[in-house]
Formats: sequence, C-alpha cells, structure tokens
Amino acid sequence: MSNSFSFLPFQAQVLRWASHFVLGVVLMLGFQTPCQAQANSNTSAPNAAPLILTTAPVLRTEVIKPLQAAQDAMKAGQLDLALSLAQQTLAIPGITADEKPVIQRTLAGVALQMKNFPLAISTLESVLQEMPDTAPVLQRTQLIESLLSVCQQAQDFQKFVQWSRIYLELEGTNATVRPVYIQTLAVLKMHKEVVDEINIKMKLDQAAQLKTPENELRMLAVSQRQLKDDAGYNDTLKRLLAAYPSKAYWSEMIARLARQTAFNGRYDIDLYRLLELTGNMEEANEYIDMANIALKNGLPSEASRVLMLAEAQGLLGKGPDAVMHQKLKTEVKQKVAEDEKALPALERSAKDANSIASLAEVYAAKQQWDAAMANFNKALAMGGLKREAEIKLHAGMAHFKGGQKAAATQLWDNIQGDASAMSIAQLWKIWADSH
Repeated sequence: MSNSFSFLPFQAQVLRWASHFVLGVVLMLGFQTPCQAQANSNTSAPNAAPLILTTAPVLRTEVIKPLQAAQDAMKAGQLDLALSLAQQTLAIPGITADEKPVIQRTLAGVALQMKNFPLAISTLESVLQEMPDTAPVLQRTQLIESLLSVCQQAQDFQKFVQWSRIYLELEGTNATVRPVYIQTLAVLKMHKEVVDEINIKMKLDQAAQLKTPENELRMLAVSQRQLKDDAGYNDTLKRLLAAYPSKAYWSEMIARLARQTAFNGRYDIDLYRLLELTGNMEEANEYIDMANIALKNGLPSEASRVLMLAEAQGLLGKGPDAVMHQKLKTEVKQKVAEDEKALPALERSAKDANSIASLAEVYAAKQQWDAAMANFNKALAMGGLKREAEIKLHAGMAHFKGGQKAAATQLWDNIQGDASAMSIAQLWKIWADSH
C-alpha cells in the first residue's frame, strides 16, 4: 500500500490590493487654507436639509508651501529632495492635529517610492496610532490596507500579522486580507493560529456558499500534522477528498486508516477494494496481496478478477516471483471451479440470515450486483446477523456498484458499533458523492 503522499511546500501568493495605495492617497490629497475653509462653510443653501460633507483638512499657509513642494518633487522623481522637504515640513513648530497626518502620508509616499520600507511602515503606523477614536472605521481600514501592502513588499511578516489582526477585528472588507494573513501565519510556522484562522475562514466560506480553496485546506492539514492533531488532520483530509479528490489524497487516507492501532484486520480486503476503486493499485505485490486475502475469505472469483487486472498491466510472470505468481494463478483457477460447482448447493441451503449473507458475498465477488443486492437485503431484513456492520458495509458497496446510490448511502449511514466498518463506509460515501 503506497504511503508516499506528502503536502507540497507552502508557496506564498502575491497580495494584490484593489485600491488605497499610499502613493495614490498622497497624490489625491487636497488642502484648504483657513480662509478657503471659512468660505466653503458659508456656501450652504438656506432652508436646505443638512448635508454631511467630507472636507479636505485645513492647513496653514506656512505648511502648504513646503508640503506642496515636497509633493511636486516626488512627482518629478526628485525623491531625496521630496524626503527632505517632507521631513522639514513635519518639523515645523506647532503642527496641528489636522496637518500632521497629511504631512505623514506624504512622507510615507516618498518613502515607499524610495523603497525605504521601514520609514514607510513606521510613518503609516504613526498615522494610525494617532487617529482619534472618532475617526471613521473605513478611513482606518483603508489606511491599514496601505500599510499591509507596504509590509508585504518589505517582507515584514510580523508587522503584517499584527496589522492584519487589527484589520480583521475592525471587519475590513477587503477579501484578500484574510487568505494572505493565513499564508503569512503558515510561513511563520504559527500552526495553532493557522488552524484557528482557517476554521474561521471555513465558516465564512460556508455562510457565503463558497468552497474553501484547496491550498488553505492543505495548510490546515500541515499545521494539524505539526500539532500532532491526528483527528483534525484526518478530518481535513476527508474535506480534501470530498472537495478536491485525487489519487494522492486517497492513498494517504487509506494508508492512515490501515495504520490505526484499532483497525480490524478483517477489513484489509476492503482497504484494497478502496485502493482499486481510487486508482491506487500500482504494484504487483498489491494485486498479489489482495488476491490472497480474497482467496482466504472464500472469494476466489474476486481473486481471479484481481489477478486478471494485474496480468493485463503486465505485472505478473516477471522477475524472481514469476513462479509464485503462476502457482497462485493455478490455485485460484482451481478454487473458482470448485466454487462454481458448489454454488447451486449453497443457494439451496441458504436459509438463515448468515448463510444468505454469505451467498450475497459470493455474488458480489462475481460482480453479479442484482443477485448480491437481493440477498443482502433479504439477510438484513431477517436480522440476527453475526457481523451486521460488515454486511451493511458490503451491501452498500453492492448497491452502489449496482447503480442504487441512495440505498447504498442509507446502508452506510446505518452502520453502528464497528469503528473500522464505519470509517470505511464514510470513505465510500465520500467517493459516491463525487461519482
């Protein structure tokens, strides 16, 4: 049984903000002198309903002049001059609470163009930290988006995490923040936080009727594995199987089930059936093992079918095991002939639930699904089965193979008291949901 599956290394995605870059904010800023502000305040029409106006900040003339020069220098690409002018403006005595954030945004814009990310980050942080509590949330979140963009360009992951948390607490609406926040947590190996955040993300996705992206489920699984959360890891692997089925996921899931200490070896044949179903039977020894188990369980027809599949792929009759392969083929052929001769007598003697269930198993091994379904149903209806969970599992498989998907699901849902049978049934349900 293959156990080579592992999750791909994490690869961070580039965060693309839709708007609110620092430079854009800076270049679109408008100023008002105190006289202009007074004039504008007197232009409202009498008897009109009051309007909520968003006005540009009021700047003094002695601040506007050097600040405008700084912005003009920035537009002209004279970044050293722009930086010096912005810093000189910020150092003017008596800078007001209205003036300071405007100057700081200009300074941040210059720093960003110069790729002086530490200065850009510290300046934007100052703007945010000095915002009054009455500042609109939208204004705050838009500025945080700009800060997050700079943090990402600087690869300052700790700052990115810090401000992403604040942004999400403020219920910022940029949908790209949370996924990149989660990826950044993964880069920093903050596995508990990754698990917590993806669980939140999955609930949000479910509420929005969206499918959680595969890469996020993979990150969740990796973090759960690092935290040694086997139950959580298995649950996530099942989510991946359901949403993004692949041979690799199936191989990993089946191998993990086989390694469980409480797994009942009686169901080994069912693990091989899942491997075959999911396209994971690839090695000669897997076919040989499955054929031997089928033969041991009194199902030579299934053993014969498995060997025929292996032979068709050119996996038998080669190498040091060629003689053993031929011996097994001869034994299986003999058992199939004996089984065919005994079948009429078995059909006549099958009176109680357990013998009828055994007859159903024989028909299932021969892939005679109608006969298998009929006998499984009869045995279950009679009751008193020694291994009811196993019979319901196999009955569900026969019904699924026979095109009765709803009946198969109902049988699997009704399995109780046998953890191994329930685990296998759950995997069949996942497979059935996508086929």
